[in-house]
Amino acid sequence: MVGDSGGAFVRTLLVDSGAKDGVTKGQAVTTSQGVIGRIVEVGDTSSRLLLITDLNSRIPVTIEPTRDRAVLAGDNSSEPRLIFLPAGARLSPGDRIVTSGHGGMFPPGLPVGTVSQVSEGEIRVVPFVDWHRLEYVRILDYDRDELRLDPLVAASE
Repeated sequence: MVGDSGGAFVRTLLVDSGAKDGVTKGQAVTTSQGVIGRIVEVGDTSSRLLLITDLNSRIPVTIEPTRDRAVLAGDNSSEPRLIFLPAGARLSPGDRIVTSGHGGMFPPGLPVGTVSQVSEGEIRVVPFVDWHRLEYVRILDYDRDELRLDPLVAASE
């Protein structure tokens, strides 16, 4: 993996895997610690990874203790915000955040981070990923359509 700050995005990395390796635009990228982003550009032998902290990043998430859904929104800081929370949602520092699976890009239940700050009108999340020790990533080959049962096959079983 090679770091890079070029292009329209502020928080991106170049990954040394591309179309020749089966990488496609939109794939989720994780480490053993949790989600770090998604693929936004693919070349033959390399790809651009948009980090969850980038201003252009939006990920549907679930707050584990309450099962409330929200969107993790990057803002080019080290701690993205939670937006679009339901009215009356009650969060506390330390609440675990995982992907919700909505939108089809990320499978449900991938670890993202924990709530670090709850203040009037702003909820911040500290990602599980240690950005300073990032060396290897996993590009997920997740296709939500493959997980759906064929109604004819399911009915005949």
